[in-house]
Amino acid sequence: MISVMRKRLSSFLVVLSLGVVAAMAAAPQASASGGRCALPISVKLSSHDPTELLEKAQAWVYVRAKTRVRGAQVRVLRGGKLFAKGRITGRLASGRTTVIRLYRKKQINRGKYRVKVTARRDGCSKPRSKGRSWKFRAPSLPVRALPYSTKVNDNVGAVRFALRPIRRSNVGQVRATLLNSNGATVAEQLTPDLGAKQVVAELPISEKLSPGDYRVRLVGRDVSSDVWRSSTQSFRFVSGGGSAQPIPPTGMQVQKVGVDWSGGEWQGRQYGGFIAPGIGFGEIVCSPDQQWLRFYPSNGGREAAMMTWTDKNWGTFREIALREAKYANGTGPDFREGMNKFGPTEKWSRGSFQGIISDRGPIGGPGGASLAPPTTYDLNWEWDFSKPGKSSCHVEAVFRTETEQSDKPLARSAQVVWRGEANAAANGVSAVDFPGLGGVKLVCEAGPTGVRHVEIDNPGGGRVDTREGSNVESVAFEQGPITTSLPNNGMLFLQLNSGERVMVSSRWKANDPAPERNWCVVAAQIYSP
Repeated sequence: MISVMRKRLSSFLVVLSLGVVAAMAAAPQASASGGRCALPISVKLSSHDPTELLEKAQAWVYVRAKTRVRGAQVRVLRGGKLFAKGRITGRLASGRTTVIRLYRKKQINRGKYRVKVTARRDGCSKPRSKGRSWKFRAPSLPVRALPYSTKVNDNVGAVRFALRPIRRSNVGQVRATLLNSNGATVAEQLTPDLGAKQVVAELPISEKLSPGDYRVRLVGRDVSSDVWRSSTQSFRFVSGGGSAQPIPPTGMQVQKVGVDWSGGEWQGRQYGGFIAPGIGFGEIVCSPDQQWLRFYPSNGGREAAMMTWTDKNWGTFREIALREAKYANGTGPDFREGMNKFGPTEKWSRGSFQGIISDRGPIGGPGGASLAPPTTYDLNWEWDFSKPGKSSCHVEAVFRTETEQSDKPLARSAQVVWRGEANAAANGVSAVDFPGLGGVKLVCEAGPTGVRHVEIDNPGGGRVDTREGSNVESVAFEQGPITTSLPNNGMLFLQLNSGERVMVSSRWKANDPAPERNWCVVAAQIYSP
């Protein structure tokens, strides 16, 4: 009996030992699995300033080299509440940083938040999360300033900045102060009530601006919170210039904008700003990683559009194309047209834009509403990014808008906007008289057989370029009057023998079986050379 008990005890100990060994073997395996599926990433946000996130809310997710992660979702949380989120599908590049755009859900204020990333590592069945804390400082003033030029000879008598509220914020009094590298005040200007509009701030200077580093400090009242806030931006002004000096106002407001840098020194010199009166604010950006013409409409309830004839040249090949960007229901707060075509950016590029920015009235409205005059522009660029230490970029642009004055040079406009055939009869014709030239009339009727053309009542003749897609057709008129059809998705450029020019953006639809779904939006500007 004792022998039997010993055998049973021995068998029990053997089984127990095997179980312990199995458990010990299983424990490290589970631990290894957990470590293998941990996310090999780090994350940070694009700014500690909540105001910056109103227009550029981004999360930067870095994935460790030689690892693979898929389907990242980023959330900004505080107290269990979601303030911003964004996601990207597919595999994130390893050894690099992926930028994920965030969509703000709630107002972010000063304090500590948590940034949480959820993703799945290759070879693991379930997604994992990883987070970090992020501290936001007090929001800055929601206003930004951009210079017309950072060349000192373009700022004679005054340093000019275009001021705009961020995301159509309502801002009261704003004081703009230009400070030199020692912190001394060089110039300042007070705008009594900015509101949600854009203005040109001309900060007067008694002496020529010296080359060097400067800061623009903006102090103003945020109407929504009734709190005084400030913001600061840095710029570098350099020698040279003269091509972007201000032009005295006549019947045409002319804004000349320049971006010019070389020797790889682009920081603080990559921006230029302009205003399309009554429509919004635009910026030109040219740096090694960003090259575009970007526009911010000032009224969230009105449709705005920018039609551009683009000509891009890379030496060995060239591309011409008509492109349109617009603000309407379902679009973002701004739109842009890139000077680059590829990503990463081309090492060398030369090109031009010619276009028209127009107001199309209340979104979805029938037409007939008062419209802001269009702004036309010509922009030329050339950059060389082949060697970082010797990289350079040069951009010159001219923007034209009509004014109430009648002195030449002069600009005048005609516009047609209707939505739904029932509104076409009342809103389908627009005419304007241009002194010394004659009448200019836009006609855009409803129906497949309706008349849709532009008439120039001048005996001198001229050349008409019709631009659609990637094609341009030129027709010469030895004498006038000139009548030419409006393309249903295109641009007209008329060079008249008398010297004046006419630029027209034209979009219309007339063949939908449902009459309420047909529409026409046409904008034209006539301007002196």
